[in-house]
Amino acid sequence: MTKIIVYPVKIFVLMVISCTCFSQTETFDIITYTAPKDPIGIGWKKDVKIGVVNYTNINETAGTFCVITMYASSPSAGDAQKDFNNKWRELVETPYKAEANPDTETQKTDDGWEAVTGAAPVKFDGNDVFILLTVVSGFGKTVSIRSSMNDKSYTAQIDALFETMELNKTKTSIINNTVPMQTNNSITGKFGLINYNAPAGWIEQKFGAGVVFKPIDIPAGEHLAVQIMSPLNFTGSLEQALAQSFEEATIMYKGSSMYQSGGKYSKNISSTSFNGWEYLRGKGGIRINDGTQHGTEYGLELFVIKIKTRFERVAILESRTYCNGISRYYSSDRRSFRNSIELLLFSLQFSDFDGPVLSPGSLTGNSLVGAWQGTMQSTSASALRLEVYSPLFLTNGQVYFGSRFPLEGLEGINTRLPPQLNNRDWGTYTFSNGRGVVKMPYASIPFILNGNDLIFTKNQTDWPFYQLPSVDGATFNGTYVMSAVNGQIPSISFTPGGAFTDRGALKQLHHEYIDCLNPAVTPGSGEYVVKDYSIVFNYTDGRKIILAFLGAGYDKSNPSPPTLRMSYNEDPMTRQ
Repeated sequence: MTKIIVYPVKIFVLMVISCTCFSQTETFDIITYTAPKDPIGIGWKKDVKIGVVNYTNINETAGTFCVITMYASSPSAGDAQKDFNNKWRELVETPYKAEANPDTETQKTDDGWEAVTGAAPVKFDGNDVFILLTVVSGFGKTVSIRSSMNDKSYTAQIDALFETMELNKTKTSIINNTVPMQTNNSITGKFGLINYNAPAGWIEQKFGAGVVFKPIDIPAGEHLAVQIMSPLNFTGSLEQALAQSFEEATIMYKGSSMYQSGGKYSKNISSTSFNGWEYLRGKGGIRINDGTQHGTEYGLELFVIKIKTRFERVAILESRTYCNGISRYYSSDRRSFRNSIELLLFSLQFSDFDGPVLSPGSLTGNSLVGAWQGTMQSTSASALRLEVYSPLFLTNGQVYFGSRFPLEGLEGINTRLPPQLNNRDWGTYTFSNGRGVVKMPYASIPFILNGNDLIFTKNQTDWPFYQLPSVDGATFNGTYVMSAVNGQIPSISFTPGGAFTDRGALKQLHHEYIDCLNPAVTPGSGEYVVKDYSIVFNYTDGRKIILAFLGAGYDKSNPSPPTLRMSYNEDPMTRQ
């Protein structure tokens, strides 16, 4: 333990005063470095997210792994030990249930940086893991590097990485490496005839019988694993393949089925993906004997794809947990985890299957392309009522036409995926010579575009809509409050320079009422970016929260309007 704590500190001191030049250097935020190298040739996988860079190395033969995470710089508290304590709580103690006060080593450099390093053993997914955190403070800013490993042999590679690092004293924090609207996915792995895209921020483990993915940031005590299974070769139906796959997975996880109404699992209607392959999914519960009196309940989900005469299978095993002793939830109920799972499933490709070539969609195009808003009559089972709709016309012929905007707006979204999960609000459109038709699963709605006037016709009535201006680059200034919740007034403060401080408002705007699933349950601060009708909040502790922001009633020339509306629900906030 002493070696893990002390030696990296000494290396980091050399790093921050080093003038040595290295080939193929990379820059992240205020850090310039050379990517880690593996002497035995396994390689490090790089994963870039907003405000975070991960390097992951997995040695399947030795059963060892290491994850090095660099976090973008944030404002310093003015004291290196306070900075370390804050970052330790945010990056180690809270997510991994580590000890609150680890032993630390501190050293100052001649050019004004101060480095504090601490380490602690933790349990991660049942494994013993060492976590090393180095926090460097100076010149009004602080930067953090966290290393998680299950073998001390990685310290040499961590040291080698630290030796190449240099910090820029004058550069400001840049947390703007936003991911553009997704148009395609590069293939990162292969198993059998499957080509897959490993989820960003997940550990990937390859075995002879499959590939397993686990999220790095899953809370302590929870379990979530996605496994690509071996294919099933037989001539039965999708329903039969799902039944057999569920039995095989139950045995694979050494569990026993938990019966529910209708059988061992519930299943969806078989569908055809936008990739052209047919699939069926089902979910149920199994009980795994783990030494407790009655075993532990887990959720088991199977995703089965028919490719010619075989069936490819993906199993998802996850814990089911009580939150504060009241609400139960599955680990994949977290929006970020579920998004990663769905992206993995629907980005699968197969060496012997050629799907259709689909054009990517964007919001930049002719006068129709973009976001609109207006009121239209909606028909429910009980009555006619007026609802606000926010249609989105994309360049590839896709259209979103729902009474609620997509939860997180369009930042980083693969627009082919949402229709697969909720097809009622997504459709296609045709448009020529000022006239067009929106084709939804439930109806076709004609429209006319005359200059800036968009008019839909429904129930023999014309409904006018107006186009929403682009909100890209929008900024805000001031403190905004919401209605009191449990005697507390949620608020959030913005600066026009892109900083925010949240005091409970984002918890409400996120609209997740199980606290254990809400990433904004803890107040915090960081930087924000507005793009593609989304506002991305990048916390200094590494959290990222995305909310829809339509900009209805907002003018970029006035960053301090009396009312701001955010989230898909357009919740109002009043300026103090």
